[in-house]
Amino acid sequence: MPKKRYKLLILMVALLSLLCLAIPAGAMEFYKGDLVTLPEGKVEGPVFLTGSSIVINADVDGDVFAAGETVTVNGKIEGDLIAAGNIIRINGSINGDARVAASSITVAGNIAGSLTAAASEIQVLAGSRVNRDMVAAASGMTVSGEISRHLLGAGENIYLNSPVGGNVKIPSVESLKVGPGGAIAGNLSYGSKSLAEVDPGAKIGGTTEWKEIQPPKGPQRPEGINWLAQLAWFASGVLVWGILTLLFPPVWGTLSETINRSPWASLGWGVLALLVTPLAALLLLITVVGIPLSLALMFLYAALLYAGKIIVGDAAGRFLSRRFGWENRVPGIVPFMIGLAGLILLSNIPIVGTIISIAVISLAMGSITLALYNWRKKAPAPALDLSK
Repeated sequence: MPKKRYKLLILMVALLSLLCLAIPAGAMEFYKGDLVTLPEGKVEGPVFLTGSSIVINADVDGDVFAAGETVTVNGKIEGDLIAAGNIIRINGSINGDARVAASSITVAGNIAGSLTAAASEIQVLAGSRVNRDMVAAASGMTVSGEISRHLLGAGENIYLNSPVGGNVKIPSVESLKVGPGGAIAGNLSYGSKSLAEVDPGAKIGGTTEWKEIQPPKGPQRPEGINWLAQLAWFASGVLVWGILTLLFPPVWGTLSETINRSPWASLGWGVLALLVTPLAALLLLITVVGIPLSLALMFLYAALLYAGKIIVGDAAGRFLSRRFGWENRVPGIVPFMIGLAGLILLSNIPIVGTIISIAVISLAMGSITLALYNWRKKAPAPALDLSK
């Protein structure tokens, strides 16, 4: 199950770069800092926030993009919320959709659209409401607030104790419990090793379908590392790095400086971009006129996923050069090769390697996003000034 959880987090890279190019600079509001607070009042969106602690008390007329250690929404958002962090709390109201990824997610307010969430722990508290669908994956999930339409989820332990206006579908769950407050208007279908615990007071209007998941037979041999494939990947990475160094020398220095100067901002914006891009490509694909742009976006997405380790490997190599005084003494390709080899080895560690790979891709995409932003603005992002 942990593997599935982390895979879902990989629903996150390049549209933020596209947004930076497509939206006029004057139409965006950027806030960054250690502690970022939007005070009560009205703010015109879209709004982009990065920081350690982000608190939104304002009423935002537009979409909100936030990345930080903690993200708390107390005000009203008239658009969508797209956020990534360690802890996310939604206490206010969102008149659009909420797309969030974190370690812990708590919903105590109202979401007029749909909720899409991936986390270790998800809580939808009593008194809260999701007015459309909820799609979520978590290790532990407690749903006590109303879901007006359908609930699609996956997790280890799921507890449902609220009304659901449509169907509940849980393809994979270790333990499913439906409490006395559970009232499913449609069907309940789930896949698990054991039957769900349904309280006698719970109500299920449609059918209940249990798909028994059989445990694997016999001991499972862990898959080994394909060293030949890793060596080929390493060689191709060095080749790409060398070609771009010859053709566009400033590229690596710019991205490396961005990562080393603003690692947390790069990581946060990278996660947001990684989340948004597949959704944007899918929406463009639905519209006939948007098919060429969708295909171009997916190609760019795949290329940047491939280049993630190369970008971060270069940043790691430059960091090592400064740390050990290798600058002007060792050819630049040597520390890069050390950095790239280290990332390849770390990414092959079971489970941990998946997390490292996601972090590497996010850092790379975030560095591109911030570099594009700084290039357009010709100056660092504006600091938050709450005195006005």
